Amino acid sequence: MILSRDGFSLMAALLAALLLFAGCEDEETASVGESPPEPILDPADSGMVIVPAGECILGNFPAGWGNYDAPENPVWIDSFSLDRHEATNQQYADYLDSALADSVIFYRDENIYDAPENGHLLLEVTSEYCHIYFAGDTLEFVFDVEEGFEQMPVVMVTWYGASSYAEYVGKRLPTEQEWERAARGLAETYGSLDGIGVGYLYPWGNEIPDEDLANFGDPNGSPMEVGSNGAGMSWFGAFGMAGNVTEWASTSAGSARIHRGGSFASDRELLQTAWRSLADPHTSFRTIGFRCARD
Repeated sequence: MILSRDGFSLMAALLAALLLFAGCEDEETASVGESPPEPILDPADSGMVIVPAGECILGNFPAGWGNYDAPENPVWIDSFSLDRHEATNQQYADYLDSALADSVIFYRDENIYDAPENGHLLLEVTSEYCHIYFAGDTLEFVFDVEEGFEQMPVVMVTWYGASSYAEYVGKRLPTEQEWERAARGLAETYGSLDGIGVGYLYPWGNEIPDEDLANFGDPNGSPMEVGSNGAGMSWFGAFGMAGNVTEWASTSAGSARIHRGGSFASDRELLQTAWRSLADPHTSFRTIGFRCARD
């Protein structure tokens, strides 16, 4: 279905409203339209998927899909690779061991910081929600992970901590636009704009979120192991892009940094692929983690 911009906006707003305010939690909303393509694994890193270059639609279009308006649509995004999962506690602990040995980062006052001239907190090890702990001594910096938390997403990591990890492993944080393209895809379930499908309301499609699709809706909850909600795979083949933990992006909004995707504590609307949140890059949260990208 291809509509004019004005006609499409009216129709999309009506359809989105019906979906967003549909009845009780056990009500099913059928997804129609094309299915996502088969994921393209990065031949240099099987833990990443390739997101091909192309135009896409971003932001609150159709109306009711998000909480920000993109400056323009469609938007061209170059090809990039994206981690299929969020960075885990074990991966981050391994990074700490190597980066400390290389004197790239520093252990001070029981937390982790970057170069002394910057003094940015990277990981709040002292938090009860951080499951990485110092297991060595001043002569041998060794970090370990509490048993059972190895494959859970790392949390209590600041934006600087996420960026530092990404740089150390030869990657980077995805931009907000890249993140949304990877989550939203190009489906024409809700029509298209200038011949470009507007994608999915949620990473997996347009079905109302449930426990099989995402870990969300429990302010007293906690993250689950990465990949736990396999049915919630995104359009290009990434997991956990809605719920579990929100994810730092490289994009700034004034002095804040953007994070995307909602968390285990989020309401349903924050799981939408066009919903953004902001946070101070110096602070850490039990609900925010990250994944990496690469050109």
